[in-house]
Formats: sequence, structure tokens, C-alpha cells
Amino acid sequence: MGLLAFFLVTLFIYYWFPVRGGLKTFLLILIMVSGWLSIFEIVSILEARPWVAAPLFLVIGLVIWKWRKDRNQQEKSV
Repeated sequence: MGLLAFFLVTLFIYYWFPVRGGLKTFLLILIMVSGWLSIFEIVSILEARPWVAAPLFLVIGLVIWKWRKDRNQQEKSV
């Protein structure tokens, strides 16, 4: 979880504070590396506790289903 928090903090600093020059490049490198490693951390959390991801995937699936259903109804009405 620490790596994920580090990624989010560096991303926040990069976008919200006026950083210039070499520090901006260094922050970009940190964001890329920690973001890539955070993907592995998220996958390991989901492997350890799959019940955590099930409600999230359910909500995402329902939103996509509703969006596609509404889009198909609009295409039929036009």
C-alpha cells in the first residue's frame, strides 16, 4: 500500500505544484516507475482478497450494461 500511496502523492505534487526543470523530469520518472510497480501491488491485493474486487467489477459491469442499453435505444429511436 505504501507504493500506491507514494505514486498518488508524487502524481499530486506533479499536477498541483509549479515544478520546473530537472525536478519535473525526476518526478515523471518516479511516477512512471512507482505507477508500474503499483499495478503489481494492486494485482497482488486482488489475488489475496478477490471478494474486494467483486463489487467493483459488478458496478462497472452494470454501468457499462446500462450505457450500452441506453445507446441502443437511442439508435433505434432515430
